[in-house]
Amino acid sequence: MAKITSNESAALEAVKTHRLNFSGLVASNPNYFGNLKDSEYKPVVSIANDVFYEQVTCLGFNPATNILEAVVQVNQSTGYNGSLCQNGSFEYVRFFVDYGAGWEDAGVAAINVHDIAEQTDCHKDAEKPLSYAASVQLSPKSNWCVFPMLPKVRAILSWNAIPTAGDPSYTPVWGNTLDAQIQIRPRPLFLKEIAATVDENVKKILPPQELEQALQIPIPLPDPGPLSVEQLAKLYQPQSEKKATPANSAVPSHRFGFAQLHQALNAKAADPSSIQLNIAEWKNVGLDWQSALTSLAEVDADVSFEQLECLGLEGGYGLERLVATFVIKRPTGYGGGLCTAGSTEYVAFWVDWDNTCEYTYLGTVGVQVHDIASIPAGGLVYSAVLPVNLSNHRNPCNTPKIGRVRAVLSWAVAPSTTDPNALTSWGNLLDTHVQIQPGSKPNYLTPTISILGGIPTSMIDSTTGQTTSNAVFALTNTAADAHGRACPFGGRVAVQGELFVGYKYKLTVQNTGGGSPITLTTPLLLTRWDGTTYTSAPDVNGYFTYMDPTLNIDSLLGEWDTSGDDLWQITLQIADMADNPVLGSLPDVHLLQLDNTAPQAALHLDNNLDCSQFVIGTLLNGHYVAYDLNFGRFSMGSQPYSGPLTPASGIAPTAPLPSVGNPWTLTTKLLPKCGYVVQLNVWDRSIVNSSPGLNNYASASVGFCLQTSL
Repeated sequence: MAKITSNESAALEAVKTHRLNFSGLVASNPNYFGNLKDSEYKPVVSIANDVFYEQVTCLGFNPATNILEAVVQVNQSTGYNGSLCQNGSFEYVRFFVDYGAGWEDAGVAAINVHDIAEQTDCHKDAEKPLSYAASVQLSPKSNWCVFPMLPKVRAILSWNAIPTAGDPSYTPVWGNTLDAQIQIRPRPLFLKEIAATVDENVKKILPPQELEQALQIPIPLPDPGPLSVEQLAKLYQPQSEKKATPANSAVPSHRFGFAQLHQALNAKAADPSSIQLNIAEWKNVGLDWQSALTSLAEVDADVSFEQLECLGLEGGYGLERLVATFVIKRPTGYGGGLCTAGSTEYVAFWVDWDNTCEYTYLGTVGVQVHDIASIPAGGLVYSAVLPVNLSNHRNPCNTPKIGRVRAVLSWAVAPSTTDPNALTSWGNLLDTHVQIQPGSKPNYLTPTISILGGIPTSMIDSTTGQTTSNAVFALTNTAADAHGRACPFGGRVAVQGELFVGYKYKLTVQNTGGGSPITLTTPLLLTRWDGTTYTSAPDVNGYFTYMDPTLNIDSLLGEWDTSGDDLWQITLQIADMADNPVLGSLPDVHLLQLDNTAPQAALHLDNNLDCSQFVIGTLLNGHYVAYDLNFGRFSMGSQPYSGPLTPASGIAPTAPLPSVGNPWTLTTKLLPKCGYVVQLNVWDRSIVNSSPGLNNYASASVGFCLQTSL
């Protein structure tokens, strides 16, 4: 290893100093590191897109679940603001999507990282970098299968500073930006798309209103079956084609006929009659069976069509999942276009959680892929996601737990479930190290609520039922309140927790002010690993059945439609399959403070001048009320043209109604002649519907007109 010079050592120490004091330096000068555009503050040092400590390395998308993933590698053992027994710091990832009209903000997620000493595993391999994953749920624009929807996606990684919302060109100090392209799952064909080609006389059969409703109905088409060898031969080797095809579009028969070849080679017993039929079928369409077998024998872990790129562990608080990303490289060779069944890329996951140098098989996930002629030069990125239950593999925070994980990619046939080293004709394997969130191992069959209303129960105060100052949302690691204030809950509260397959459970809620327990019986819409959904309903005694994590990827146990503003108690009990409570198992009980009342919002011009006319240049004065017991924030602005309005926003409430509230002013000197509305928006801190960014809300407005003269 080359020696570090004194100059290099000094530079490294300077970087460490800047890293250690990052928040304080930015607080004193927002542009201290020179990464802000058009800032009035002069930079002191220039650091931008530095990937020494962390780097986003891959993007992936699952068309079945519409989850966009980013894999982030943490490279160093220090520089993350503390150990696992301390708060550490956050890697923020903001996602963007571009469908062709410009970048759209898709949301932000975060990863909690810590200082973890460098170690080697039982293979004598270094445990760094550690691979993490972060994700957002997309609600993508889609089209039917004839028109592939291939948006660009972007992830901006930034350590300890949230990338600016809506700014796809944000430059992080520590972190980087990564772009890729994904494929959106086609939507059904709608009647209106067929009606566009129908004669106008046919459209007159139904009244206009009924016709419009009918045209919005998707056509229920059955899923297409796989193409036959004859169809694939015509698709990939048309006899009439005279001109040469591009090298990356050529698909040999041992690729598109792989399913039949593999079945014949791996049959439990030789079947000469069946093989004779195969040979005849191939010969009939101009294909040579024996030549294809010879060519296939020479293919071993080929990555010219698809390749695993990254592997990481996402989440915590009982909702961990392994994420493998892979890239599809060619326009053809995947069994047909988006209007066909295409083919399947299988990813098998293996783990060594306890550093034994022995892999344990966890499961296999399949992702559908297709021929797409307009595939970009860099390919299309996909992700395979497998939920995992790590509750029995945790260590205390003073003993970091690092696991070694492996993903094996195989096209068209599932990988081995007994040999972690086995590779098939097309695909590859990838190893990495991941960090398991610390905690205590649960007692056997102890029912556990891990998350309430989107917040880990460890971050909900056991006395007040509100969030703690450091509370974050479990799935995104973003703050429950940016200012560390306690938050109550409202709307639909999702209950998530550990799954005990082979047992049942019951959820009850009770107002601490009095009243009988109420059993939660709302049927649950659960999501499988492949994105399909199904309904789970309780039995006659109110008990739900625990499902396997792959059949309930969100670990959803219940949904509680709340009302009122009282303090409630929620209880989880476990039972056997005959609804008998498990002896010796204590229920899990938590308090939750509700707030379903909207804030107070009132806005007026002084002297009863609402809806009056004013001369341009008049300084308008008024008062506003923005109040809630759990006040969050307010904002004010003028429309259709924005003028200097004070205050424009804030996090401090006014006195409640019937007070007149606080003063506001609007300078109209630069505003054009027009009718105007000033609108006040008020939010509280209640976490509504278990979702980040959703709070109880109220608004008020006042109108006026500006004239050149009266």
